[in-house]
Amino acid sequence: MSEKREAPAGHLRPWLAAGIAVLLSAVAVIGTFNLSVKADMTQAMEGESAGFQNYARFRDRFGLGIADEALLVRADDLADADAFEALENLILDLQFTEGVAEVVSLFSIPAEGVTTPLILADPESPLEDRFETFFAAGPAAEALASADRSAALLHVIADEGVSPGAIAELLPPLVEAATPLEVRAVGQQAVERQISSSLIRDQATVTPLAVLICIVVGWMIVRSARAIVVCAVPSTVGVLWFMGLLGWSGRDLDPWLATLPTLVMVLAFADSLHLFYASREKGMGLERAIREVLPAAFMTSLTSALALASFGIVGTDALAGLALWGPVAMACGFASVCLLFPMLARVLTPGELRAPAGFGLVLAPARAGLARPTMAVVLAIVATVALLPSMNRAEPSFSLSEHIRDATPLGQDLAFMEAEGLGSASLFVVVDDTDGEPGLSEADAPRLAQVAEIAFSGTGETQDGAPQVPERFRAEDGLAVAVPVLLPLGAAPDRFGAELDALNGALAEAELTDVTTLAGQSLLSHEVVPETVASMRMSFYVALCAIALVVAVSQRSIVLALLATLISALPMMAIEAALVVTGQGMTMSVAFALTVAFGIAVDDTIHFFNRWRLAEGDRDARLAEALTHAGPPMVASTLIMTLGFLATLFSATASLPIFGVFVIFSLWMALIADLGFLPSLIRMVKR
Repeated sequence: MSEKREAPAGHLRPWLAAGIAVLLSAVAVIGTFNLSVKADMTQAMEGESAGFQNYARFRDRFGLGIADEALLVRADDLADADAFEALENLILDLQFTEGVAEVVSLFSIPAEGVTTPLILADPESPLEDRFETFFAAGPAAEALASADRSAALLHVIADEGVSPGAIAELLPPLVEAATPLEVRAVGQQAVERQISSSLIRDQATVTPLAVLICIVVGWMIVRSARAIVVCAVPSTVGVLWFMGLLGWSGRDLDPWLATLPTLVMVLAFADSLHLFYASREKGMGLERAIREVLPAAFMTSLTSALALASFGIVGTDALAGLALWGPVAMACGFASVCLLFPMLARVLTPGELRAPAGFGLVLAPARAGLARPTMAVVLAIVATVALLPSMNRAEPSFSLSEHIRDATPLGQDLAFMEAEGLGSASLFVVVDDTDGEPGLSEADAPRLAQVAEIAFSGTGETQDGAPQVPERFRAEDGLAVAVPVLLPLGAAPDRFGAELDALNGALAEAELTDVTTLAGQSLLSHEVVPETVASMRMSFYVALCAIALVVAVSQRSIVLALLATLISALPMMAIEAALVVTGQGMTMSVAFALTVAFGIAVDDTIHFFNRWRLAEGDRDARLAEALTHAGPPMVASTLIMTLGFLATLFSATASLPIFGVFVIFSLWMALIADLGFLPSLIRMVKR
């Protein structure tokens, strides 16, 4: 009687799992319609750091930079009468545009002793001569127009309370009427709009492309259309569940969270492959494979979740969101494997199939290394000793332009601006009021004139004894003025640092350091990014310790945990060594890739340990068996993850391919270490 009762339950179990999966997927699909994308680079640094708190006080006091726009105006020659007239008309139209408080342009530098713009001071002089006089005014003039007169930069300062993007929506008719000028937005708002549109494009192209690549390559490996459905569906559904949850929560998809769909897909695919390989082994079967391999798959998801959760110590709100949603993404991937793989395997692959690829040629060197363990151990030690000096040596680096592809129009414009020295108003000198009374008075004039001479290369001349400062650059309480400093938006850290040192030196020489402070979005990046990168490095070490503890508990061996940590850390050490040798900086994208890649790299180690623990016989026989059974799915999953992450090369966001390349490099370094070094190291420490 009991057999009759159990049979229907067993028969219904796959369909119950399918029903649950369909229901969850339907709910997730509805959630994806609520998904929104937002790239706020300032928010990426938002937190409790001193640098951000200083910026927050400046933002609250002045509101500058929140909705401001920068426009790059190009012409064959701005000294041409038609082009110059069109530029004048464009600036005039902008000044009367709703939401615009001020336009900083080449017309903003006054002639000596008067308020008339220097470029208009001698209307009888030829335009070519007037431009020569203009460029002689100093660095600010050079930051507002290119030396060959082919370009000028306009800084459109928004009224307080204007929302980001509001001015940009009003620009198209003005730009269209500016013939023969070519006008493009190039400021921070334009950068963030470009990143947001790139993220939307990526979700429609990169993630599906990664899925398609994994399916095609997976089919070549497992050699069965039905088997590839068994392995591919859980990973695809896992991505859908995560995106649906994100949509239901109301959380915006930012550049950090945008990396998670691909991560979920390739990791879930890898777990399914390990389960499929095990289920096809002689004498194993599906039920035993699930019982013995699924716990290891849980461990790999856990280690990746711990790596992502470690970003919670960084201190920025965006990375705190990643620390929360990263483990959620890993849970979605693992849950989809748990629910769907057994059901699909029972329904679609109940009988014999062709054996999946064994990768004999790839595993041959690993078997040879196991036969000569001393050489492998020596190589592991030499590699570790050689890479150790590079740890923490790569200098932090940051530029908004690192998120924009060079080939895009905006990328080319940013490169042009940096080459020509055209400056964006993203840095300000905040000048304290002289007499402590709100508003500007004659007493404020000398101090503001000094700062203007240093920061903006103005003459500092005033009319009627009181300084002429647009209302928009005055603090809400009337006790300070923000003087813009024009520096290239995409300037590299070393160039920006040199400009900053020169500015601070000039303020100190003028004895103004006690009454002035520097603020703005570019300074925020310069101050906070090194702190953030240092914290992200610390998160890597936290993840390393956490994962070592997990391995120690699961394998009941501190020695094996130390070996797993060393083997999995080697790829990250190699990445930093490559950065040091090539002179590249440690950006937030690279620091992020280091920690995530470590969480992935340890997966192969965990699967090898799992197979070694389950093997029978003496030490050498167990190691050989572990290599035979764990090796093929390790190679297969690494190959599939590599090709899956290669899809990031097609991303419209420049930072995502960087992330993908470093993860791929780590995966292959980890595979080499796990197959070439780990068996020999275990042989050395275990009797």
